[in-house]
Amino acid sequence: MLAQSFSAHWVILFIPLICLAINAVWLSGLPHPHLIPILAVFLGTMVDMVPIGIALAVTVRALQYLLVIKPKSPIRALIADAVNVLTKPASFINGFPVLMAIVVYNKAFLDLKPQIPFLNPFKWDQTFAWLDRTLHFGIDPWRILQPVMGFSYVTFASCVLYNLWFFVLLGSLFWFAFQEKSTELRTRFFLSYMLIWWLGGELLADYFSSAGPAYYSRLGLTPDPYAELMTYLHGANSQFTIWSLGTQDMLWNGYLENSGYMGISAFPSMHNASAVLFALAFRHINKYLGWFFMAYAAVILVTSVHLAWHYAVDGYAAIIISCTCWWLCGFVARAIHRQPTMHRHTQNLAVLAS
Repeated sequence: MLAQSFSAHWVILFIPLICLAINAVWLSGLPHPHLIPILAVFLGTMVDMVPIGIALAVTVRALQYLLVIKPKSPIRALIADAVNVLTKPASFINGFPVLMAIVVYNKAFLDLKPQIPFLNPFKWDQTFAWLDRTLHFGIDPWRILQPVMGFSYVTFASCVLYNLWFFVLLGSLFWFAFQEKSTELRTRFFLSYMLIWWLGGELLADYFSSAGPAYYSRLGLTPDPYAELMTYLHGANSQFTIWSLGTQDMLWNGYLENSGYMGISAFPSMHNASAVLFALAFRHINKYLGWFFMAYAAVILVTSVHLAWHYAVDGYAAIIISCTCWWLCGFVARAIHRQPTMHRHTQNLAVLAS
């Protein structure tokens, strides 16, 4: 059944392999590319994604029992869920191939992203800064936000919400991966996720190589329209810890040392692209979840500008990319679920879950 599950998920597995193949061609021209061993990525995923995913799943399920279902004993209900997962492994059979696809894609992404400035040096920052002002009637977008967000406690709250994106991402991946049923929505979500990160996080990020507002002056660009924003953020950091500043410094030092750690890339914003994907997917599960994630996507958009991570156009482009990929992947997902292999996989899951 596990082998058949891999067969049914072949498209989701195929995209990361294509990414690795393209990376091999691109990175072949670099003298010393930093390639991360697949075993290290696998272990990192197991250490980071799985425990956090389980914790988030248990938390959400506990809240569901407490606020919605309201059984006599929520603790017993949670224990029954755990026993069901262990004795009827439909969710594992369904989720393991997707988890392996994510591991392979993470390797491809982590191999390429730190090398983007060396494949194509940063050269779009001035264009994106100009485009931001042009689209916002001659005013830098961060200045438009400053009367509302230019308070230390607001900036701190923005930083917390922005950093929570990582947990929302892992929770969403875990939620969709380890379901007992293989649905069109689930397939569409993962196809969109892979395509968005490939198209936006690799292809477009390489062509439109840019660092972002936080690094404008560090690139030697003058005059710096973000100098006042950075001064404000450092002032806010003296009252509340603004983690973004430390992360920005760490990424810049990694870039200067070519240490292969994560990398810098502003366009398009993958934080924004992923947040939009969450809204597009979860609205099919529950309309209130859809509204919640739509609001969260709006928060990510404004905070990415306020914290100097991104130009506004990075977020606008991300929205277009996510919506386009979601639309296209709808056709592909429907076609996949008409295939005999997927029908057999769905029947197997029903047997395991019964």
